[in-house]
Amino acid sequence: MKQKNKKVKVNFELPKKLEDFLFVFLFVVSILFGGLFWTAGQKIQREIPEAAVSKPINPLEKDIEEMVKGYPIERMAKYISTKDRKTAAFMIGVAKKESNWGKFTPKLDGEECYNFWGYRGQSGRITKSGYTCFDSPRKAVNAVAARMGELIEENDLDTPEKMVVWKCGWNCDGHSPESVSKWIADVGYYFNKINNRSIN
Repeated sequence: MKQKNKKVKVNFELPKKLEDFLFVFLFVVSILFGGLFWTAGQKIQREIPEAAVSKPINPLEKDIEEMVKGYPIERMAKYISTKDRKTAAFMIGVAKKESNWGKFTPKLDGEECYNFWGYRGQSGRITKSGYTCFDSPRKAVNAVAARMGELIEENDLDTPEKMVVWKCGWNCDGHSPESVSKWIADVGYYFNKINNRSIN
C-alpha cells in the first residue's frame, strides 16, 4: 500500500538578532539615501537661474526690455507691457524724448517722482515747475497710460504727428516748427520700433 506524499511545510524564520539587524540596516540606508536626494535637489534648485524658473515674459515686455536695458525705465517695463501695444509704444517714445528714459526727471524735495513723460496732471503732489509726482513706478505708468489711452481712443491721436499735443497742447503756435518736427521724429523713431515689432 502506497503512502500519499505528504507536503512538508517549512517555516523559514530569521533569527531574531539578524532580523533586528536587517531592519536597522535598511532603515539607516533609507535615511541616508533620502538625505542625499534632498541635498541634491536643493543644490539643483540653487543652480537653476532665477530667469529660468520665473514667469515667462510676454512678447511686448521682451521688446521693451531689449530696447531700454540699462535705463531707469527698465524697471517699469513689466507695467508698461500690460497696456495695449500702441499705448506702450507712445509711453516708450515720449519717455525717451522727455527724460531719456528716466535719466533726467523732476524731483520733489529731492525725491524721485517717477515722471518720465513730462506729465502735468491733477495730483496732490506737484513739483514747483508743475510736473506730477508719483509715489511709485506702477502708479506713474497707470496714470500716464490712462491719459495716453484717452487721447488715442477719444481723439484718434494714433500717430506721433497727432500725439504732438503731448508736447505743446492743442496748439503748437508757441513752439518753433523745428522743435515740433524734432519731437515728432524722435518720438516716432521709438514708437515705430515698439508698435511695429521691429526691434533687432
